[in-house]
Amino acid sequence: MKKILVVGSLMTDFVFRTSKMPSTGETFIGEQYEKYTGGKGANQAVAAARLGGEVTMIGKLGNDEFGKEHIESLKKERIAHQSVLLDDTSRTGVGNVTIDSDGNNKIIVVPGANLELKTVDITNHKKLIKDADIVVLQLEVPMDVVYRCINIAYDYNKIIIVNPAPAQYFDQDLAKKVDYFIPNEVESSLLTDKTINNIEDAKDAADILINTGYKNVIITLGDAGAIFVNKNQFKYFNSIKVNPVDTTAAGDSFIGTLAYGLSRNWNIDQIIESAIKASGCTVTKLGAQPSLPTWRDIENLKEIVK
Repeated sequence: MKKILVVGSLMTDFVFRTSKMPSTGETFIGEQYEKYTGGKGANQAVAAARLGGEVTMIGKLGNDEFGKEHIESLKKERIAHQSVLLDDTSRTGVGNVTIDSDGNNKIIVVPGANLELKTVDITNHKKLIKDADIVVLQLEVPMDVVYRCINIAYDYNKIIIVNPAPAQYFDQDLAKKVDYFIPNEVESSLLTDKTINNIEDAKDAADILINTGYKNVIITLGDAGAIFVNKNQFKYFNSIKVNPVDTTAAGDSFIGTLAYGLSRNWNIDQIIESAIKASGCTVTKLGAQPSLPTWRDIENLKEIVK
């Protein structure tokens, strides 16, 4: 089995359940409040590890109570965490997640120590990239850190996965070095100036990204499924129908499962179908990391991807 390295963010999520989103200036009484370990990087690492992947993580936490909770969480998930650094000048990143009765969410993130991850930290842990087979990246850490990781991983001929979230400018000169570029429909629209209303729109956006240089593009479409595109292939994958409770981390579950599938040398159809099932499991539970499935959870999911 191939080794997975995740370089990215760790956040403490404060999750509020409410029957509806408050309007500007409105105070509304919520229904439930919880605190969880989260962050796109950590979520994707946990998603892959919980399925049985061999996972290492690089990131930065504040040297505070939330940071200590993250370290304990990584230990529990059997994720190698010696390269998750503690910063004495910044607090651990936090996210405010508000979820309505339909499972839709609005999120405010204060990155905190995540923004203190430096290129020198990546250079100091260069051996971890050399020892890994798959490198997974998102954009909740500084972009120069992401670029440094891509360049090192490319030089070592690693499989590079980039989840461009939150959406922002990405150096197109690096596109050819990325093996799997995985935005959702909102991020795809922002990156291509292509409004996505249907599968054909998504394919057009993916073609733009392929022409930019990305080798393989997967656009996740929420409850509409996902598409896979490269220069030789287009394929649509249907969603599964579940009753959503919280859509937080559905994308992270998808990407962690994809990384795990690649580590097992599965074919792309099997990988994406499993990733969609994993996302389906995730949205049926509250919270980011608590909702990430085990392989047994995925196998027990009765709905079948068609």
